[in-house]
Amino acid sequence: MQFPLKLVLLIFCLFPYSIFAQENIDQLKKQLKVEPDSSKTKLLINISVKYAATNLDSAFLYANKAYNFAKINQEKSILVRAGLNLANRYSQVGQSENAYKYLLEAKDLAHALKDTALLSRFYHNFGYYFSDNSEYDKAIENFNKAIEYCKISKNDRILANILNGLGIIYWERGNLEVALKKYLEAYRISEELKDTNLQLVLLLNIANIYADESRNNIALEYYQKILDLAIRDKNLDSQAIVYNNIATIHQENKEFAKALEFFNKSLNINDQIGNEAGEALAMNNIGENYFKTGNIKEAIFYIDNSLAINRKLKLETDIVYNLESLAKVYLFTGKLQKAYDIINEGLKLCKKLKIKTMERSFLQLKSEYYYSAGNYKKAYKTHENYNKLKDSLIEAGKSDKIAHLQTQFETEKKEKENEILKVTNELTQEKLDKEKAFTNYLIVFFVITMSLLILVYFLYKSKTKVNQRINKINGMLEESNQKLKITNATKDRFFSIIAHDLRSPFNSILGFSELIKSELKESKNLNLIEEYNTNINESSHSLFTLLENLLQWAKSQRGELEFNPVQFDLHHLIQSNLIIFKLKAADKVIKLSSDIPPHTEAYGDINMVSTILRNLISNALKFTEQNGDITISADIQDEFVFLKVKDSGIGISKENQEKLFKLDCNYTTVGTADETGSGLGLILCKEFAERNGGDIWVKSEENKGSEFILSLKIA
Repeated sequence: MQFPLKLVLLIFCLFPYSIFAQENIDQLKKQLKVEPDSSKTKLLINISVKYAATNLDSAFLYANKAYNFAKINQEKSILVRAGLNLANRYSQVGQSENAYKYLLEAKDLAHALKDTALLSRFYHNFGYYFSDNSEYDKAIENFNKAIEYCKISKNDRILANILNGLGIIYWERGNLEVALKKYLEAYRISEELKDTNLQLVLLLNIANIYADESRNNIALEYYQKILDLAIRDKNLDSQAIVYNNIATIHQENKEFAKALEFFNKSLNINDQIGNEAGEALAMNNIGENYFKTGNIKEAIFYIDNSLAINRKLKLETDIVYNLESLAKVYLFTGKLQKAYDIINEGLKLCKKLKIKTMERSFLQLKSEYYYSAGNYKKAYKTHENYNKLKDSLIEAGKSDKIAHLQTQFETEKKEKENEILKVTNELTQEKLDKEKAFTNYLIVFFVITMSLLILVYFLYKSKTKVNQRINKINGMLEESNQKLKITNATKDRFFSIIAHDLRSPFNSILGFSELIKSELKESKNLNLIEEYNTNINESSHSLFTLLENLLQWAKSQRGELEFNPVQFDLHHLIQSNLIIFKLKAADKVIKLSSDIPPHTEAYGDINMVSTILRNLISNALKFTEQNGDITISADIQDEFVFLKVKDSGIGISKENQEKLFKLDCNYTTVGTADETGSGLGLILCKEFAERNGGDIWVKSEENKGSEFILSLKIA
């Protein structure tokens, strides 16, 4: 369900400047005639703000006048406000470059003046600028800076605006719980300020949250209250928004005639006030409504017009929703190529804007496209990616709830500790009072006191010995506990691999074998059967490699793996292993070579070194794209030979490099051709390298390839 976030945001951007005056435009114009030039800037800004909701040309005229007056009169603090107001007007008509220009100028002036109130206004406006342009990370960063300055300048009105802006962003990203929290916090401030316009906008956003959660009855009650207030105050912007959202609820309830009626009301009002973003939203929703009733021609007409407006205004988030609607229509009508192009554009935009919920929707549409096109393998793979993203969103939600519960638990725990400490202090004070009185008696009975001191001394010595024994036992327990943790980590890792990594190739083998069985009964398409058989073969090889690593690792953990070091020719060992990967390298068009000369001697267990080498070459092939290079070389320094496996692949970030050889990190990733793995191979390499008296490490940069280095003794 799409709601008019940009409309709400646009209305809300007007509020910060309403503090200059509350009179109507005519009164302000009269006042303007009698004011001296040096005092006119504030009035001009206020007139511009009031025109912004009804007449953009007049709003621009007075915004420019205000800016010029502030420049002529050298009013730097007012010039910041005039510049921010002019930037808002440019944002309204989608002229982002001009808006950005005046925002940057206001930033320099505000920092030069070191005025926290002006800085809070600037970062607030910059936050809305980035939010309007769908750059949500930058918007959140600027909003948070604005909050810091608001707390210093104690500007609650701007703070409420910022909280609303953050609510809009979290709502757009699908985090409704955080969005609602921000709205409610802003609403509490609006009640303290007694600002009815501010309350109206926040009530609208809260109603939208209930609608997004499908609590439609409550949402409709809120919308009706807001509509009554908007009609009473002749607030056309709010009326357009509420009509749109009421229509959306009727559409969900399959009341398509009612939905169309309210969508058209919203479209007419937006056309009347010249709000192109609002027109685009209404058109998209009307198009979806026609699609649901089977009128494909009208559906495409309205959605295409909506997309054209949003492309002109560069509203990327709204474009995502247009693309989703069009993709559904073209899939339904069988225009698969058009649907495919639109889906790919939508996925690219979702990744850029980090809108995971919509990315999941486009993945589902892409899976449907592949199924309709008869490409069942890609349909299956895309649906797997859809499920993975779905699971990650569920896990993220769970993590947020766990973090909330943990915070609540820690707070309650701290309160309990404070209560215990208070009681302990009271008891300690009582004890001190008693000891003071007792000391007075001890002065009289000195001999008894000396006897008690001697007794205490012997007790202390005894206690010291007991404590030493306890510390020794605690040390042994701690050592045992660490060993137990390692054992548990090993066990958990083993079962994780069995539960996850073994299941995937088995599922693939079973799935494709069922498809072969079905194909043999029906059309007996030999090409398709051969493709399925190839997939089974690949899965079997993957499963065999995983089982081989598991068995070697399990033997190593139990201490059953034999260690037989010998002197061997490294050149011969590498050449014999390169033969194994020759076909796999050819499949990916990768140049796999070694420049190690014959008779390069090394000392170690040949089987272990071969296992290390196979894992390193396999990983290099996995993460190197087509037409890449993999080179194996060696350097001899002092008593060691350094074997290097270097690729031109996708590289590894510094953060992930630290996880590669750690058992408890459970780090795995997908290769350039969607190859999978357990992450166990490199852990096994690390153990075998150390067993042979050497080590293994990596040098890598993202998108610049990786180089794994193995050190082995020469003799």
